[in-house]
Amino acid sequence: MAVNWEEQILIDFRKGKLDLLYREVYPGLILYAVKYLGGESEFLAEDCVQNAIFSAWQRRTKFDSVYTFKSFLYTSIKNEIISIHRKNSAKERYVSQLENEAFFQNSVIDQEAQTILYNAIEELPEKARMVFEMSFIEGLKNVEIAEKLGLSDSSVKKYKASALDFLREKLESTLFSFLFLSL
Repeated sequence: MAVNWEEQILIDFRKGKLDLLYREVYPGLILYAVKYLGGESEFLAEDCVQNAIFSAWQRRTKFDSVYTFKSFLYTSIKNEIISIHRKNSAKERYVSQLENEAFFQNSVIDQEAQTILYNAIEELPEKARMVFEMSFIEGLKNVEIAEKLGLSDSSVKKYKASALDFLREKLESTLFSFLFLSL
């Protein structure tokens, strides 16, 4: 039984011969990638195709027909293109946020407030810090904290109160109010 040229592509590919693949299939794969990448990302078409071919090469013994092989290549290219579009849209959102001055200022203020709070929490006495972290960071109830640390419920309340007093002294009043407004 004679082997057609498409079947020969897969046979050669399994043996590491890529001439026929690059001559007969590669141009169509490039056109497919260019079509769906759009004008701004056309230059990535070749990367998408090369990645698909490399991925197929790693699985070369698993293809039972030229159709599953070509289907794999097209699906791999499609997935690469989707990934590129996702990255680009995420990048655009990020750049847009950075360009928004109010967002930038708020993110800096947020980060600075978190750093100040973290440093102040680190200065708490050990038991008060543990109770504070379990309560405010982990969200545990007083009863759960008491159980975990082997303390009474009233001891947990005292440690929380002393931690808040310590932080109130350590942090500026506006920052403390901002951070613990709901308390």
